[in-house]
Amino acid sequence: MDDSSLAQAIFSSAWLYTYWILYGLTNISCAYFVYQDAIKQSNRALNIGPYWWGAFSLLGGVWTLVAYWLMQHSTLAKQRG
Repeated sequence: MDDSSLAQAIFSSAWLYTYWILYGLTNISCAYFVYQDAIKQSNRALNIGPYWWGAFSLLGGVWTLVAYWLMQHSTLAKQRG
């Protein structure tokens, strides 16, 4: 490997590692916020507990956060009470 291809390999892998680290931090943040909000809610979305919402958000990330928000806080949510 010459110097330019080594530098290119290091630079491209650095971007890849940065992407996955940011992706992981985003999923962890989404899971934390969904879990904390699910604890505060008296009515459960889809009758699922906070631990499950946190686990789903850890795997699904932003998409699960959006789904949770639509079911709990948007104007599309069915008003209970």
